[in-house]
Amino acid sequence: MALGSNIQVDSASIVRFGLFEADLARSVLSRQGIRIKIQEQPFRILAMLLQQNGEIVRREQLSQSLWPKDTHVNFEGSLNAALKKLRAALQDDAENPRFIETVPRQGYRFLPPVHVVPAVSDIKIADQLSLGRSGSSVELQLQLRPESSTEGATEAFWDRRRAERTQRWFDTMLLTVAILFGSWLLFFIVYPVPRPSVQRMTRITNGGRIDEWGGIVSDGTRIFFLQRDGGHWSLMQTSVEGGNAEKMAAPFENTRLFAISPDHSQFLIGQFARHDDEMPLWLWPVQGGEPRRLGRATGHDPAWSPDGTQIAFVRDQSVYSIHHDGTQLRELIRLNGRPEDPAWSPDGAKIRLAIDAGEYGNESLWEMSADGTGLHTILANGTPSRQAAGNWTADGKYFLFSGCERYDCNLWAIRDDWSWFRRSHHAPVPLTSGPDSLHVATPTQTGSRIFAFSFRSHRELQELEPGSLRFTSLSVDANAEEAAVSADGQMVVYSDRPDSSLWRSRTDGSQRIRLTNPPLEGSFPRWSPRGEQILFTGVRPGQPRQIYLLTADGGSLRPVLPKGWEGLNADWSPDGYRIVVTMRNQKIHPAYALYLLEPTTGVLKELADSKDLSDPRWSSDGRYIAARDSSKHRIVLYDVRKETWASIASGGLLQSPHWSSNGAFVYFQDQLDDEESVFRANVVTKKVDRVSGFAPMLRGSAAQCLFSGVAANGSLYVMIERGATEIYALDLDLP
Repeated sequence: MALGSNIQVDSASIVRFGLFEADLARSVLSRQGIRIKIQEQPFRILAMLLQQNGEIVRREQLSQSLWPKDTHVNFEGSLNAALKKLRAALQDDAENPRFIETVPRQGYRFLPPVHVVPAVSDIKIADQLSLGRSGSSVELQLQLRPESSTEGATEAFWDRRRAERTQRWFDTMLLTVAILFGSWLLFFIVYPVPRPSVQRMTRITNGGRIDEWGGIVSDGTRIFFLQRDGGHWSLMQTSVEGGNAEKMAAPFENTRLFAISPDHSQFLIGQFARHDDEMPLWLWPVQGGEPRRLGRATGHDPAWSPDGTQIAFVRDQSVYSIHHDGTQLRELIRLNGRPEDPAWSPDGAKIRLAIDAGEYGNESLWEMSADGTGLHTILANGTPSRQAAGNWTADGKYFLFSGCERYDCNLWAIRDDWSWFRRSHHAPVPLTSGPDSLHVATPTQTGSRIFAFSFRSHRELQELEPGSLRFTSLSVDANAEEAAVSADGQMVVYSDRPDSSLWRSRTDGSQRIRLTNPPLEGSFPRWSPRGEQILFTGVRPGQPRQIYLLTADGGSLRPVLPKGWEGLNADWSPDGYRIVVTMRNQKIHPAYALYLLEPTTGVLKELADSKDLSDPRWSSDGRYIAARDSSKHRIVLYDVRKETWASIASGGLLQSPHWSSNGAFVYFQDQLDDEESVFRANVVTKKVDRVSGFAPMLRGSAAQCLFSGVAANGSLYVMIERGATEIYALDLDLP
């Protein structure tokens, strides 16, 4: 029943206004069936406003009703506080009122229309008051509450039912979500994605002189690789299931196959003479035919984009891209280091590559956008310490790469995608762990199989009599990396794998002692003329290379280079008071050159025109210094008296020079020679003679023969590395 201003609401009524309902008898206020917490005084103010609906209720009336005369209270403040609480319960605003209007200087008025909810007894009386008389009926209506009906009560009942159902549904959904979230969190924590692992390794090749520098390329049915055949390289192929390898008819004498196009129609190849050559790049049809030059692209390590439209490659310290038709050549980025092996992500949005930081840092993996922006490192913690040669699996879930700790290399995996259902590991995970050194992982285009090189080797120091080709073994540890024999032929010093520590022993293996300890890594050891001291190159992590002096018994280690200088290698003068050293100063002499240095005084002198020369060796008579140029094509000779240089020998890939005991000949090795032969050049006549080759050893179990010096009797010291590089297929579990 809607109330007008002349209708009063008694104190026992149930009154509805808007979404609210007030039970005046029980002092209960509810909204859509949900009870609202309200204090006594605010409710009493509401009751008075409802009972005087539409009329002004003065502040004096409210104060007298709420607080008797003998009550001591701040009526104004208390009344304002009670009204504020009432408005808060009704969600009303004093500035824009919907329920309670403030009448200035008078009081308050209740604005909306109100309805009295009829009691159940009223409904029954209305139903029963129907009397029949002489075929007619007289309907009696209660004029006290003319608008009472069951409609309001029914509507209020269903409002409460709907509110209760809504609350139950909300509670049920909240509980369900909590249970599901808890179950997911428990599963996420307790059951992470398993780590990738190797399930099986299958040997693909058998024998041959595989050169791992040539990499591995697969078209899904065949694999392609390089094999060293004397002074040149052959392109080989074999089935992905293994079997006999066959030579391919390549367009050039030395052809390196880098990659195959995504549609398997073209090879990316390069033409080279040596490993460090920047190669002209060509496209060669898979079915055979004449190769086509790839525009002006010259470099190495080219890689196709997934859509086959772009090719990224490396030249010097830059990464370039070029369109597959040879156009749109542009530099993507220039780096502070040597980039290697760029690889495209499966979506073509990113490129990952290895960057060789040079002498003071290790090779590490980096990533950039396909346009060359956003370069950042992948493994900030540096585990493993050296990272190279990476590629994504076909589905893009994992990135596989070679990781090395000193001399031991293994295959590693990084999970690249996220799983919202199970916790996944995103730290690098080793897939292999010795005993062979495995690296250069090449994923197949489908499935979880990869191909990798496996190499296990040991080294032997031998003394070779050139005339009889008779070898005599010297007792050096099988893990020796490089060795130097003293002038009297009695002692040997060598660097040992895997920590590059220096060791000294007699040539028969006795009196073996360690000279240096990690983290100092030693290389290029040289005996002093009287065999009392050892000169070597040492490096500590993150520091420039230094030249050290060390007594032969392992004591008195000291650096000899002035502050701010860094050295590559050095050798003694015949009197033992000076050294000739390859070094540089980044600030004042950024290029390497040769210097004469007195270790005791620190006095140094640069040799004229010695820029980019290294591996100096002083003749026994002190007259000459032999060195090798940076291209490794020439051996040059410095006349100490005349202070002039002269070229004495040239070749394909020359190694460090060594002097004969009488200073009449310079010995050197050309590793591109068919037999990796050792030659000697006459200092006076400049005539070059072949001393000895290593064909019998290379046809046997030797992977390579490294010339290491000349004995007093003219015999050659040779470090023979035994072992073979093979290709394996690894079947992986990549969850």
